[in-house]
Amino acid sequence: MADRRRSLRAVARIEIRPLDRVPLYISGNLSVGGMFLITQEPLPVGTNFRVCFALPASKDDITATGEVLWSRSQREAPDRQPGMGVKFKNLSPDDRKRIRSFVEARADTPKKPAKT
Repeated sequence: MADRRRSLRAVARIEIRPLDRVPLYISGNLSVGGMFLITQEPLPVGTNFRVCFALPASKDDITATGEVLWSRSQREAPDRQPGMGVKFKNLSPDDRKRIRSFVEARADTPKKPAKT
């Protein structure tokens, strides 16, 4: 299956505090476009909710509205982590820049072999 991701992403275990929901989520990865949230009870596709989180070593919170683009349950994919893909809808330019810097520093990309 082809990777349809458009943004560079990094593995990131960040505590996500929904502002209008009770559960607390943990991110599986993060990009400037959105994040994967690990949860046993993914929200329905199309659900919008506000999230708040701080990047590691940062004291300033990032707040955004997220939209669930896809979800998978443990039952649907027993060999994969259950959760949901969330797209950021209203990330401020400053928060986008902070996330981009964080991701670029920790990107989960293959290393190019050294030329000999």
